[in-house]
Parts: sequence; C-alpha cells; structure tokens
Amino acid sequence: MALLGMALWGIGMGAQGSLLNALISGVIHAGKRSTAFGLFDTGFGIAWFLGSWLMGLLYQSSILALIIFSVAMQLLALPIFLFAKRSERH
Repeated sequence: MALLGMALWGIGMGAQGSLLNALISGVIHAGKRSTAFGLFDTGFGIAWFLGSWLMGLLYQSSILALIIFSVAMQLLALPIFLFAKRSERH
C-alpha cells in the first residue's frame, strides 16, 4: 500500500507541476517568467509548509479534525479552479 501511495503521490505531483508550469508560461511574458516561477514556488512552498504544520497539530489532537480540515481545503480550492476555467474561455 505504501508503494502504491508513493506512486500515486508522484503521479499527482508530476501532473500538478507540469500543468501549473504550463499555466504560468501561458499567462506571463517570457521576460518575467523566471520571477513568476520564483514567486509562485515560494508561495507554494510556504503554503505547503504551513498546511503540513497545521495538519501535524490536528493529527496530534484529533484525526476527525484533520479529515475535516483536509476535505474543507480541497473543497475551497474548487471555486479557484472553476474561476480559472471560466476565465480561460473568455
């Protein structure tokens, strides 16, 4: 199960990374891409760290709270994706 989980995590991270890189490349002028990628990756790393830290605290206190937080964050991301899809059409 651990190997399957690692494989799925790797596939998800690879897909996410390539899609986000393509998105940034498509909307940022070539001369500003290095700055855009640096800012994006910095923000992504900080958010990942803070989310992991909070999930670690929740894991210590309540597994149910951890599950609720995780599902809620996934659901909160949906409007962002829908907005991006809608603005892509225009």
